[in-house]
Amino acid sequence: MKALRILVMLATVAGGVALSSCGCCTGEERPPGLRPLPQFRDIPTPTIDYAK
Repeated sequence: MKALRILVMLATVAGGVALSSCGCCTGEERPPGLRPLPQFRDIPTPTIDYAK
């Protein structure tokens, strides 16, 4: 009886994984790629003289 429960649970998990596919096999269109990140310029750091 205990082995039957384990087999049922394993079959349930395997069925859940099989049914929740990522869309690879369903023929859905792939999502568009990400845009490239913008190129930022460095901010010049001011020189601070603390000896004053």
